[in-house]
Amino acid sequence: MPTESFKVVTELPIAKVAALLCCAFEGGSNYWYEIVDFGRPTSFDFRISPERIYKHIDYPLNEGGWLEIGDLENPAAHPKILGLAEIERGLQVMADKFSLHYADALNEVGDAVTGDVFLQCCIFGDVIYG
Repeated sequence: MPTESFKVVTELPIAKVAALLCCAFEGGSNYWYEIVDFGRPTSFDFRISPERIYKHIDYPLNEGGWLEIGDLENPAAHPKILGLAEIERGLQVMADKFSLHYADALNEVGDAVTGDVFLQCCIFGDVIYG
């Protein structure tokens, strides 16, 4: 049987992932998420500014750090953890299922919608709102 498709692996610099989180947390996903708790990283590398820690961006992008995300649209749902593993999985889901948004992230033309799609991919493994 001939090959019907090819899987292409890309790398997304961490600064672009930080920008996606910023787009989600500071606008795009405000209608459905709340940060319930923070887990401080075991090691730390600032992603945005060495002068200031942005917990909602820096914590989940550092080893051992995480956010606990609640769902305002479904308050009965258990909060979900957002850490490095969930971010990696969310990027792959975004690349596989929402390639136009992923391309926007790669090309640095993402916006609040791009950030929202990314965060939903990380938390839910799909886009369920919006």
